[in-house]
Amino acid sequence: MLFSDIEGSTALLSRLGNKYGDALSAQRALMRSAISASGGTEMGTEGDSFFVVFESATDAVRCAVAAQRALVSHDWPGDAAVRVRMGLHSGEPDRHDDGYVGLDVHRAARIAAAAHGGQVVLSDATRLLTDSQLPADVLVRDLGWHRLKDIAAPERIYQLTIAGLPERFPPLKSLGAPSSLPTAMTPLLGRDAEVARLQVLVRSGEARLVTVTGTGGVGKTRLAIATAASVNTAFEHGVYFVPLAAVRDGDVMWKTIADVVDADGDASASAVTRYLADRRTLLVLDNLEQLDGAADVVAELLAGSPRLAVLATSRGPLHLQGEHEFPLQPLELPRSAAVAGVTGSAAGQLFVQQAELVRPGFAVTTENAADVAAICQRLDGLPLAIELAASRTRLLAPRALLARLGRSLELASGYAAGPSRQQTLRNTIAWSYDLLTPDLAGAFRRMGVFAGGCDLDALAAVAMPREDTGTATDTTTDPLDLAAGLLDVSLITITAGDDGEPRAGMLETIREYALERLEQAGELASTRRRHAEHYTVVAERARDQMGYRTHLAALNKLKAEHDNMRAAMAWSLETRTDGPGDQQDAGHQRDARHQQDAGHQQDAGEQHANDQVLIGLRLGQALGLYWYQHGYGSEGRQYLERAIEQAPEDAGVPLGRATASLGLLLRQQGDLDGAIRYLERSLAIWRNGPTRRPEAMVLNSLAVTYRNRGDVATARSLLEESIAIMRELGEDSAVAIRLANLADLEIEAGNLDRATQMLREALDQHQKEGYPLAVANAQRSLALASLLAGRGLEAAELLSATLDYVVSSGDLELLANTLERSACIEADLGENLRAAQLAGAAAGIRAARNMPLPAPDAALLERFLGPARRAVPPAAWTAALAAGRELTQEQATTLLATPRPEIRPDAVGA
Repeated sequence: MLFSDIEGSTALLSRLGNKYGDALSAQRALMRSAISASGGTEMGTEGDSFFVVFESATDAVRCAVAAQRALVSHDWPGDAAVRVRMGLHSGEPDRHDDGYVGLDVHRAARIAAAAHGGQVVLSDATRLLTDSQLPADVLVRDLGWHRLKDIAAPERIYQLTIAGLPERFPPLKSLGAPSSLPTAMTPLLGRDAEVARLQVLVRSGEARLVTVTGTGGVGKTRLAIATAASVNTAFEHGVYFVPLAAVRDGDVMWKTIADVVDADGDASASAVTRYLADRRTLLVLDNLEQLDGAADVVAELLAGSPRLAVLATSRGPLHLQGEHEFPLQPLELPRSAAVAGVTGSAAGQLFVQQAELVRPGFAVTTENAADVAAICQRLDGLPLAIELAASRTRLLAPRALLARLGRSLELASGYAAGPSRQQTLRNTIAWSYDLLTPDLAGAFRRMGVFAGGCDLDALAAVAMPREDTGTATDTTTDPLDLAAGLLDVSLITITAGDDGEPRAGMLETIREYALERLEQAGELASTRRRHAEHYTVVAERARDQMGYRTHLAALNKLKAEHDNMRAAMAWSLETRTDGPGDQQDAGHQRDARHQQDAGHQQDAGEQHANDQVLIGLRLGQALGLYWYQHGYGSEGRQYLERAIEQAPEDAGVPLGRATASLGLLLRQQGDLDGAIRYLERSLAIWRNGPTRRPEAMVLNSLAVTYRNRGDVATARSLLEESIAIMRELGEDSAVAIRLANLADLEIEAGNLDRATQMLREALDQHQKEGYPLAVANAQRSLALASLLAGRGLEAAELLSATLDYVVSSGDLELLANTLERSACIEADLGENLRAAQLAGAAAGIRAARNMPLPAPDAALLERFLGPARRAVPPAAWTAALAAGRELTQEQATTLLATPRPEIRPDAVGA
C-alpha cells in the first residue's frame, strides 16, 4: 500500500493562484505514469492525494523511487517546488466493496502522514520484503520507533535514500515513543539552557548515564521530566519515569522499574535487563540518594542493556564509570528591584506563575516589585521555596509575606499536591541530612556558623570532629573528604576562591537548618567560639601583611572572610548571662554539673564573658586597618565602641590595641576630640607596658590627629618623641614613617628643602624594606613639595608613580587624597575642568564613606582650586564637579590614571 500527497498544498495554492491547477494536473500525471509502470492499482484519489496498492512490495518501492525522481526533475509553473510525501506499508487488509479496509490501511496512511515532502518512508514489514531487492542506488535508513495517531503499538519506520535526491529531513511528525512521563501542571521556567544542554547529552548518546544533582528543592525532577519529554522521539521503545523516593533497597528498585516498563517475568534483575536488552529506551530514575545499592542497579542495567540510557536525579552523583554529572543551580535572581528586573529573572517569573495559581491576576507592580525581589533573594532562588512562598499570596501581599520570612524553613505548602518530603523546606533538607554518616552530619551542623562560606583551613579548624563537641575525634580525616562528602549530597557548594583553593558554601536556607541542628545537638556555643578564635588568628595574620609586598594576598583574604569576621565580632559582643556557654551546650553542661558552688558558677560565667569580649577586642583591632583603608570606618567604630565598653579595665594589651584602632577610625570620621580621648587612653596603657614600640605607634597617631586639628606644635613634639623611641629600638622603617609625617609639617611651614631631604631619606628606606604603602605616601608628599616649589610637571610624575599601588590597594582614603593632590596639580597646570572633576570624585568617595577632608588638606585644596574655579565659567565648573561626584570608585581610578594632554614645560609658569 502506498499513500501520498503534496506537502503544504494550501500554501502552494496561495502562491500559484490560477496556476495551481496546472501544477496539480502535472503531479497527477507524473504519479500515474509511475504507478502504471510499476503495476500498481489506484484505489482512491482525492485532490492531490493517492492511495495505491501493489501485489509486490518491490514494485511499490520502484514506483515511489520513479515518482520522486520525476517530480524533482519536472519544470513546475512559477518555479514552485512541489514536494510529495509517500508512505509504504505491507499487510493483509480486508476487501470491502471496491476498496480495502482494516488496521493495515490506517497504519499505511499514518506512516505516510508522518513524512515530509520529498521523503519516502516505509514500515518494517515492507523493509523486510524489499531488503535484498533494492536498486543499487537506493538505501534504507532506520528512523527508529514511533507512535502513530490512533494506533496503540509503536511502528519502526525507515526512509528510502535515493541517489541524487534529498536525504536529510526534519524528524518525523509522529507522536514519539511510548512514555510514562508525568504531566506538569505549569510550564518549566528559567531552565531553557539547562534543557538544551541535557538534550545534547541524552539524545546524542554522548553519555549513557547522566545524573542531575543539586540541593533539595532546586528542581531536579522537573528538569529531568522536561528533558525526557523533549527527546522522546530519539528513544523508539519508550521514555519511562521511575519514581524511587519511597524505595530503600535494590530489590525493590528492580521491581519498580519492571512495573513501570511493563517487563515480563519475575521482576528480577535478569528479567528487566533481558527485556530492555535490545530496546532503545530512556529511563528517568528519580530520587536515588536514599537508595542503598542504587549505583549497583544502574551499573547492571547499563551493562545488560547496551541501547539503554539513564537520566537520574539525586542529591549527589553515583560515582559510576562513564557517569556525566549535571549540577543544577538555583534560579537566576532579580538583578534589580524594578519591575523589569523582577519579571526578567527566572526566580521572579516563577513567583508570578505560582502566585497567579492562587491569586488570579497577580502581577509585579512598582509597589510590590522590591518586595518580590527581596523574597526571591531571601529564598536563594530555590524553586521549591519560591513555590511554597508564592502559595501564601492567597492571603498575604508580598510585603506581608516578606515580613514573615524571617524563618524561611517554616514555609509550609498551601496545598498537598507534592510529596510529604516537599511540604516544608525543613523536611526537604532533612531528607538529605538523615542520610549522612555521623561525622558528615556533625561537619554539616558546624558549617552552619560560617557566613559567606569557608576555605579548607577553616573547615578543618571549626567543623572537623573534636572531643569538645561530643563527637569522636578523628585526626586523620581530611577536610577535603568532608567537603566532598557534603557536596555529594548537595548540601554545600564548592567554588574556587581568589587563591584558586576550594571554598565551601551553603545556601542560606540550608544554613538555617544546619544552625538549628547545631543548637539541638548542644554544640552551638563551642562551635561559635572556635569559629571566632580561628578568624581572629586569620585577621591578625593578614593585618601583619597589610601595606607590604604581600598586601594584595592579605587584602583578598580579608575581603573573602569579612562576613565570617563580622559574624565572629557579633558573637564576641553578645551579652552572656548563662555561664560558660549555651545551656544546651553538652560539653559545658557537663562542666556546669560539677560546679555546685553558686559563687564559683558566677565567677566562671564572668570569666567566660570576659574571654569572649577579649576575642572581640583582638579581632576588632586586627581588622582596624582594613576598616580604615577600605571604607568600613562607621561599621568598625560601632564594633570597637561596644567591645571597649564591655571589656574589663585590666584587659591590658587587647584593650590598648583596640582603643588605638578606634582612635584612628574616629579621626578619619572627623571626631578629633574622640580620637584624642581614645588614643590617650591607649597611650596610658602602653606607658606601663613591657615594650615601648606600641607607645611610639600611638604617639605617631596622636601627632597626626593634632596636625588635623591645627595644633602643629603638639604634633611636632609627639612625632619627635615617637622618632626618638623608634631610633632607640633600632627600627629604621618605623623611623622613616615618622620622618615622612614630620616632613608634612615642614611642608606646611614652608620649609620645602628640608621636607624634601627628609622625604628622600624616608623613601630610600621604604624602598629598601619593600613597604609599598609607605613608598606611596612618601612620593605623594614629595609631589606636594614639588608642586609648592613651582615644579608642577615634576609633581605630576611623582604622583603618577604611585598610581599602581593606589589602585591595587583598595585604600579609599589614599585614593581620595591622591585624587585631591592630582586636582591641585591639574589646576596648577591649567587643566581647570579636569581638576574640578578630580576634586568632585574625591568628594564623592569621602561623602559615601564618612571621611571628611581634614582642615589642613582642605586649605591646601582651596589654594589651588580657587584660582582654577575663577578662571572658568561657573556653570562649567559646577558641571565638572558634579560629574566627578557621580563617578564610581572604579571610574574615579580610571579618571585618575587617564593621561592629561601633553603640556610643554615652557608653557608652565615658574
